[in-house]
Amino acid sequence: MFNKSLTLLTLPTLVTLLASVILVPQAAMGADRQTPAPVASSEPTPVAPAPTPSATPSATPSATPSATPSATPSATPSATPSATPSATPSATPSPTPKTVTTELNLIRKSIEVGNYGPALALLKVTDKSFPNNADVNNLLGYTSRKLKQYSQAAIYYTRALKIDPKHLGALEYQGELFLIQKKSSAAKSNLAKIKSICGTNCEEYQELKQAIGKK
Repeated sequence: MFNKSLTLLTLPTLVTLLASVILVPQAAMGADRQTPAPVASSEPTPVAPAPTPSATPSATPSATPSATPSATPSATPSATPSATPSATPSATPSPTPKTVTTELNLIRKSIEVGNYGPALALLKVTDKSFPNNADVNNLLGYTSRKLKQYSQAAIYYTRALKIDPKHLGALEYQGELFLIQKKSSAAKSNLAKIKSICGTNCEEYQELKQAIGKK
């Protein structure tokens, strides 16, 4: 069959056919030799660097001012209430003990203002509290004389001088009573006694002498 086909082809056609049969494989082979198959490069294909994300500037935190710790007030110790001392009852001042001197000082204040009646009453009470006291009896005689109770006054003066014969006050006042009773000699006798005790410069002598001089 092949041979029959060849006889049917013209010469030019045959030549062209042969040439294509021979040249095409060679061309293909040459092409295979000239165009090398791409050798896989051992170098890694550079990967396009991922865009470096620009660091989002984190908001620089403004320094939060640390709260200046207020000084924790140390608990002021509440004053432990000291036991309120029970009020020590102040000792009720005991009344000043009565003495003949304190009593007579009070009575003399009444005598100085002429309150002879009240003074005499107080003197009688004092005489009971302090019996046989020359000063008390002398003032009993004085207030009685001022109240014109002359006989009673004489008794008190005598009693005072019996307790204390040198009691200047009793000698003076008794002498003045003698003058009231018109007993001048008895008054002068008392003046002499006073002079012998305190001289002529003492008050009792001066006053009795003046009273005698008026008589």
